[in-house]
Parts: sequence; C-alpha cells; structure tokens
Amino acid sequence: MRDACEGLTDDLLALGVELPSVYLLVGRRLRCQAARGYFQVVDGFPTDVGVIGRAVTSGQPVVVEDASADPEFIAARPDLRGEVCVPVLADGLVLGAVNAESTGSLPADWLGIVEAAGHALGQRIKDLGGLPAESLNQRLLHAVLEITLRTAPEAIAEHAVRAAVDLSGMDSACLIDIPQDDPDGGLTGDKQVLAAVGPLAAAFAELTGPQLATMASWVSGGTSSHFPGGPGAPPTYAFLADAGIGALGLHPMLAGGHLVGLLVVAHRCRLPHDPQLVEALELLAAQTATSIMTARSLADLRRRADRDPLTGLRNLSSFDADLAARLSSTPPERACACLLVDVDGFKEVNDQRGHLAGDEVLRRLAVALTGALRDGDELYRVGGDEFAALLYVRSEADAMHVADRLLDAASGAGAPVSIGVALSAAEPATVLRERADQALYAAKRAGRNTAQLAGVPRDRGNASR
Repeated sequence: MRDACEGLTDDLLALGVELPSVYLLVGRRLRCQAARGYFQVVDGFPTDVGVIGRAVTSGQPVVVEDASADPEFIAARPDLRGEVCVPVLADGLVLGAVNAESTGSLPADWLGIVEAAGHALGQRIKDLGGLPAESLNQRLLHAVLEITLRTAPEAIAEHAVRAAVDLSGMDSACLIDIPQDDPDGGLTGDKQVLAAVGPLAAAFAELTGPQLATMASWVSGGTSSHFPGGPGAPPTYAFLADAGIGALGLHPMLAGGHLVGLLVVAHRCRLPHDPQLVEALELLAAQTATSIMTARSLADLRRRADRDPLTGLRNLSSFDADLAARLSSTPPERACACLLVDVDGFKEVNDQRGHLAGDEVLRRLAVALTGALRDGDELYRVGGDEFAALLYVRSEADAMHVADRLLDAASGAGAPVSIGVALSAAEPATVLRERADQALYAAKRAGRNTAQLAGVPRDRGNASR
C-alpha cells in the first residue's frame, strides 16, 4: 500500500502537480504515506484539523485558492498559495486524502487530476483488502491516552470499560471499585460497580457483595484470571452461569501496591484464553487505577483547599468566589443578601477557658448556624470567630427573618452573635461586603446579640418573628 502511494505521488508530479502528497487514516490520525517536493512534512493530522481534515471529515473535495485567507490552512512551507484536497473513498468509506499544493496560482485542471488520483487510490486500496486494522498495541495506546484526559473517576471508569470491550472482543465489561478502608477486598453493599457496559451490564449490577468479594479473591495475589467457560467449574462459580456469563476475564487494578478495583470483561458465550489480550487489559487496568486514584486525590485536595479544617465549612476564598457568582446570577425578582456573623465575647472564651474550648465553641456554632439556614443558603467561616452567609431573598424583611433565626440558633448553642446584613444593590462584591461589615459593627455598638440591616437602624424586638 505504501508503494501505491509513492507511485501515485510520482505520477502526479509527472503530470505537473507541484507538491503532491497522500494521507491515510492510521491509528485514528491522518498519516503521510508519500510526499514530493517538500523539505518538511506535516504528519499526524487529527481528522478535524486543516484543509486535509476538512476534506476527510466532509467526504468532499476542498479547493483553497488563497491560502492566506483560509484560517484552517496549515503551511508545510512558507511560500504556499493554493491547495486541492480530495478524499480517498472505498465503498463509501473515507480512507484518507490525496493532496496537492502550489506556490503560485492554483492551476484550474488540478482538481480533476487529483480527483482521478483519489479515485484510483481508493480502488487500489480496496483491491488490496482495505486499510490495515489498528494493532492491539495501537488501540491500547489510544485508550490509555483517552483515559489520561479524564479528570472525574466516573468518566475514567466509563471510558475504561468501553475500551476493555473494544480491546477484548467480549461484549460486556464493568469496573468494580474496592473501598480503600477495606484493603482485604471484602466488598459489601450494592453500589460497588462503578461503571458497566454491554448486554451483561444489568447482571453486573445485580452481583451481591459476597459474590464481588469472591471475584476479588481470584486476583488477590495480583494475577489476572480468565474463565473460558465450560464444564468442571466448582459450585462457588455457579453464580457466573446464573448471571448468563459464558466467559470472564478479571484484571486487578493496582495502585501503590494496593488492590483498588477490578476491571472485568465478560461474554455471553465461551471464548478461549488469549495471553496477548490479557496483557493489554492488565495495562489498561493499571492505567485506569492510577488515573482514578489521581483524580480522587486531586478532588480531595480541592475539597480541602476550599474548606475550613476546624468547622468543615467553606472558607474565605470560597465565600469571595460565591459572592461574586451570586451577584452575577441573582434572579430578577430577588436580591443577594450577605450576612456577616461575629461571635460576641469570643476573646474572653479563649482567655478564660483556653483555645481548645474556643475551638469547640466554633464547631458547635457552625452546626447550629447551618441548621438554621434554608435550602440553598450557604454558610462560611471567613475569619477567626467570623462567619458569613449568602442567600437569595425577596425583601429586607426576608433577610432579617433569616438573621433572627441565626441569632436564636447561636443563643441556643451558648454562643451569642452579632450580625450585619446587606442586600445587593447593583454594586461590586467588595462594596456589598463592606456594607455588611459596617452593619455588623453597628450591631456590636447596639449591644450585641442582635442583627442590623446596612444603613437602617433596627430594634430587634420590633421585628416580625
């Protein structure tokens, strides 16, 4: 096939085509099989990139008269002006493209010449039996690269099971998650199948905890296990047949020396053992395990980064980000209310009872205040003894009603507070927060254990409860 492409470019050159080249789909990219007249060859085109990608994706010829005016043009040399690209077809399938580029004005007859060349090459490839299939290693490499692009464990698992089906030739696959607080692989519960595809997906979901634990025990030594199907299986394996599984492959997912999951492939009919497939699936399982554990570690770091370690509430950076987000997305009929909450007499608690007692007051208060909020409201710890709440409200009275609930909850927890309340009024987040802060100081001056609305003196005893 390479000889056919080389001969085609020589023929095109003899016909006066200045810079001919041939690209074929190999490994899901367009690979240059032959080129004439270039000192640099651009290779490895994704199918949606450049003029060549446009011709392959559309299945139609592309003519570029002025390369400088085409944003998708990729220049292999700086003096190119025009390009003709024709898809190579066989039985309606696009196999690649024949391409021709010029350094001067694009000759009018090139399109016909290149179309004839593309047709001839498509017929020749068909006569040779079509493009060679991707090797197992190529398919494995593509699967692994795709997995590394995923950042969510569920997305990684979903892609892994689909890749496992593609690599193995079996019709179904699933990924079984093994909790890290259960290092012996004793799986319990009914939600350990992280992802499943194929006609046996429902059967995987119905496997019991003890059955999953049995499967995990078959690879506990780090080996893979394959069951081609057939007679002679002991009674402990009967659940496989009961689930409609005719052949099964189990591949341990190891990360840091620990078994973190199982990559399972299965088929409804018997299939022979193939060591090459087992090796490929082991590599897929290993990369999947690493990617999932990395994704979980990063997610845990993100959670810790925006959480206050003492109270578990979201922290100041989260508050700042959420305040800006709420101001930009507040429904027209509502306002964003910012409530700043400061513990009354907290310094005395630390001075008289110690910092451990003060920490306990903050933890208890965080629970009490959270319980007093409505669905959709959010509470933050933004300083040593300062909290903040963000909520959507319909009116000032609505905001002050929530503030009263917080006052009652704090008193019930033995930690009275002062609260400053401000409603958004087409202003930056910093201004809204500053107004809430001023209202908080007004509440402190008013005698503490009270809430004050920004700019409006208020007697809590006259508020509707």
